[in-house]
Amino acid sequence: MLLEENNIALLYMPFQIKKVGKKYKLWNIKKKVYVKKEFNSKDTAVSAGKNYMKYRNEKPYLKGNKILSK
Repeated sequence: MLLEENNIALLYMPFQIKKVGKKYKLWNIKKKVYVKKEFNSKDTAVSAGKNYMKYRNEKPYLKGNKILSK
């Protein structure tokens, strides 16, 4: 997390799960691009998104079809 003087700039990368054809993809909300990997089920996409966020020492939680950080 990066803290500036008066503004708080959070460096987390939230994801949204989108169905593209028969596959599921993770949409990076902040960068506005898809993650390169495609997933066969929504559950695997959610768990992968959570693992990406845990790798960056974030605390992910699922809200609807979005994976956000606390």
